[in-house]
Amino acid sequence: DQKKEITINDVSRAYFYAKCTRDLYIELPKEDPEAHPDFLGKLRLCLYGTRDAALNWQQTLSDHLVESGFVRGIGHPAVFHHPRRDIWTLVHGDDYCSAGTSDSLDWLQKTLEGKYKIKTQRIGEIDKKNEKKHEGQVLNRVVRWTPKGFELEADLRHAELIIEQLELGGSKPVVTPGVDVEGTCAAWEEEPEGEELAPAMATRFRTIAARCNYLQPDRPDIQYAVKEVCRLMSRPTVKAWDLLKRIGRYLQGRPRLVWRYCWQAPLSTIDVTSDANWAGCRRGRKSTSGGTIMVGSHLIRFYSKTQSVIAKSSGESELYAVIRASTEGLGMVTLMKDLGIKDAKVRIGMDASAAIGMAQRTGLN
Repeated sequence: DQKKEITINDVSRAYFYAKCTRDLYIELPKEDPEAHPDFLGKLRLCLYGTRDAALNWQQTLSDHLVESGFVRGIGHPAVFHHPRRDIWTLVHGDDYCSAGTSDSLDWLQKTLEGKYKIKTQRIGEIDKKNEKKHEGQVLNRVVRWTPKGFELEADLRHAELIIEQLELGGSKPVVTPGVDVEGTCAAWEEEPEGEELAPAMATRFRTIAARCNYLQPDRPDIQYAVKEVCRLMSRPTVKAWDLLKRIGRYLQGRPRLVWRYCWQAPLSTIDVTSDANWAGCRRGRKSTSGGTIMVGSHLIRFYSKTQSVIAKSSGESELYAVIRASTEGLGMVTLMKDLGIKDAKVRIGMDASAAIGMAQRTGLN
């Protein structure tokens, strides 16, 4: 089969293509030669800053794609699939990110150019016309074409800014973003309140923690450590600052992480792995559910979430984790259906015998 490529289309002044669905009036700008202090202007198209501009634009782009042969996703309304041309499209705001064969993406580009004024990037094998590039950016993530497949990488600038804002230039890096918090939590148990950061430092803590939180969806290696730091944002302490600095020192040694998606045959089995750390939080005694979602050799999603209920045993915490994993798997099945893959199935993997036994029970429990 012809290998897929990626195209990124950016619509210029997108909201101006959407019609207003209610009566809106504005004061005429002074630059308008027909402006008069006694007159108002009635909007026919959406203006940036109006309340329903984004909603109207979403409806406008959806109607256009559906008219062009796309099917809009049911579970994920921002996802579109063209069954005949086999194009997958994700729309975020005014950015279209599409995957398909070269001929299909050429057709899509002409279709969009006939409706909007757009800027286009094509990521794929460089052709004779030199219209394609090996590398581009999608929502501030670097996407790279290689002969073996695609690569995805978070914007390197985020890691650099975290290190810079923590003033860690020249410090010695560490090999893990966090540590087994036994010693730290023991100190918290002895000193529950801890020494709070000064207001200026607390604001700085929240700023850097928020940037880490923005980075972690592309960095599975720091996700758990970032989650624990973000739980302390409401009342940052000196110990919380130390945990944040450790993440920065880890990023100093490993500022980059590249995801590789090698070419593989179409698959319909979704492998979800599940695990939990029982009472991992020594202060609240809450556990964390963690898992990964794979399609073949491709890591599609990963997560690390604090459980809302305090589990009374390791088996119970693992059961909560596998329920979360099943939910994530079903959500991925819905996404694959929206992309035209109808026969997707979920396979759950876990290593806790107690949770396996509870999950395999039949009848009313």
